Amino acid sequence: MASSSDCASSHCSRVFITYEPSLAGNVVFLALFAVLIPLTLALGIKYKSSVFATTVSTGLALEVVGYVGRVLLSNNPTYRSDFVLFLVGTILGPTLICSAVFLIMPQIVSVYGEEYRSWRRAWYSFLFYALTAISLALELAGGLISTIQDSPEEIDTGVYVLIAGLAIQLIALLVFVGHAVLFAIAIHTRHHMLDTKFAGIYNSASFKTFLFALSLATVLLIIRTAYRTVVIAEGYGSSIAQSEILLLILDGLMILVATLLLLVFFPGRILRESRSQASTRSFPKTPLRPIRPAPYELPSTRNSPTFNRMTVKPPAVNYSPRKFQHQVPPHSPPQRSMVDSEALW
Repeated sequence: MASSSDCASSHCSRVFITYEPSLAGNVVFLALFAVLIPLTLALGIKYKSSVFATTVSTGLALEVVGYVGRVLLSNNPTYRSDFVLFLVGTILGPTLICSAVFLIMPQIVSVYGEEYRSWRRAWYSFLFYALTAISLALELAGGLISTIQDSPEEIDTGVYVLIAGLAIQLIALLVFVGHAVLFAIAIHTRHHMLDTKFAGIYNSASFKTFLFALSLATVLLIIRTAYRTVVIAEGYGSSIAQSEILLLILDGLMILVATLLLLVFFPGRILRESRSQASTRSFPKTPLRPIRPAPYELPSTRNSPTFNRMTVKPPAVNYSPRKFQHQVPPHSPPQRSMVDSEALW
């Protein structure tokens, strides 16, 4: 390990880590993240999921940059530029992978039906995209300020900004989980109303396994984000920040396993059939109303060619109470009273 006198003061005026990083461990993570980049792009091209694949690949590329910084730090732990590469790469990379996870939920909703969602799709997209953009900006600014500056006030400002960015990312993940829970409750309570046309999709073993893998990947991302938030809050010189084992397990391994789950159960492959079928599904914008029969209209004789208003006259009837009382229809049978008088006596 090189001593602090081997580098210029502009690069080594601050000591961020007090140990020599493991060359073998960091090279392994560097190689694994690098290998996953072309694999992700190939899956995106094959299953026409370019946005998802590009987002994940960018996050993996940043992870590679971060572990390049770790490998360089194994030769000189006090070199500031290498630490900046490590910090910025391993902070921003997982944020983009989280944003890729947010892209999956609308596709899952479309399988079951838009009527089961807890939010409008426009609100969902605006909220999570805005939180991701704000988190990226704060993390980048906070990471640079807290490592490049030497003034204690500026360092504290950078640390607070970085903590705010990580906290927003953690909040976005928790809101995502809450949205998924509400959606699952709606499906569970109204499962008898699901369209049987798509039963082959949401009842398939591959789709259920995909949902489990997505849930596990989200939990791993939450654990990693919570860990990095605590590390930054405790300070670069804290015992938790100086533990390389915790870093490799709670950061590198969590991101690696979460990414592998997303690639093994690639959303474009699992949801390929559902997207084609769900795209033909249409829902009325207003609720359906019961069909009421139209009132029956008697056919009009006014349009008949033989109809003449002047020739149609009502029959003249001379009404007399006495005649009406004794008048009996010629063909009607004799009427009997409701009570037979002979039967009474």
